[in-house]
Amino acid sequence: MNGPVLGGVYRLGIIGCAGIVERTLLEPAVYVPQIKVSAVANRTRAKAEQLARSYSIPKVYDDLQELLGDPEIDAVYIALSNELHTEWAIRALAAGKHVLVEKPIGLTEEDVRLLQMAKASTTDLKLIEGLMVSCHPWQSALRSIADSGRYGHLLRIDSRISLQARDRYIHNYRSDKAKGGGVFSDLGCYWLQFLQALIGLQAEEIWGKSDFTGPDGCDWTLQAGLRYAGGVEAICTTSFEMPYKAAHTIHFEKASVTVPDFFRSNIGFYRMKIRLEDSTNPVVLHDFEPMNYYVNQLNAFVETLNGFRKEMLHEALERVTMQQAILRDAEQRFQQTAPRGARA
Repeated sequence: MNGPVLGGVYRLGIIGCAGIVERTLLEPAVYVPQIKVSAVANRTRAKAEQLARSYSIPKVYDDLQELLGDPEIDAVYIALSNELHTEWAIRALAAGKHVLVEKPIGLTEEDVRLLQMAKASTTDLKLIEGLMVSCHPWQSALRSIADSGRYGHLLRIDSRISLQARDRYIHNYRSDKAKGGGVFSDLGCYWLQFLQALIGLQAEEIWGKSDFTGPDGCDWTLQAGLRYAGGVEAICTTSFEMPYKAAHTIHFEKASVTVPDFFRSNIGFYRMKIRLEDSTNPVVLHDFEPMNYYVNQLNAFVETLNGFRKEMLHEALERVTMQQAILRDAEQRFQQTAPRGARA
């Protein structure tokens, strides 16, 4: 297994030159001295060469497997099309590399099974899903508020995660079912991870509802719900049709607490706030120092590689399983209620 070199610095290779790579990895890496981006691979070599020139990356490959065979690479960041994430995460583990793979880590329960098998045979390697919202202290602060009981028992959690699709995401994985298209596959993981951090996913009842009006029959707006023992409900609306919003509101017996615009810290360094909602004047309960999700994520990756942070693979695979269960329920409801001509 490749380990840390250069006094604790991990040599990282990029697999895939998706449009997000600069924002999610290359720009944040400047702030994380334990990460050295040492290689980039892309089947279209010109894209890899452009990134290499812009960010002084010494090695360029147009063969992804060749990068995995490079003995001077300790870890990889996978930013391929969604349907390739599981395959290349498994290949990277087999090649002896630690893995940070963009969400989703998998699309199906079969992907989950294959990832579990691959990880079981490489116990010294780390496999981490890049879900940047999990790497900010607002989540633990919110859990502390809930656990304290200061506002009474938890009653309900309302979430909305929406943004308007540009040109209906033509020629984009979001409009292709085989590539994990649809709004819930793209955005639902953020809701599920938030619930894991707050109360877990051990619900007594789950449901999903969608008209599947997107391209290729994808869900373009989907509402999902979980009901827990004791009657607590968590409901989320995800949409590629509604105006931008990313917010969680947690309703207790005596008050409601909101995390507004929780995507804000994915571009630049911004202050995140937790607010106590009041009919006249919301009160800020927590006002965090400016942070960037992706800098936090890279620091968390390093901490995990060094054994100071839990890997959280089980939680990532649990999200995939729950996401698929909710989508199946939504599809079954649609088939039962849609006009005959609208059914698949």
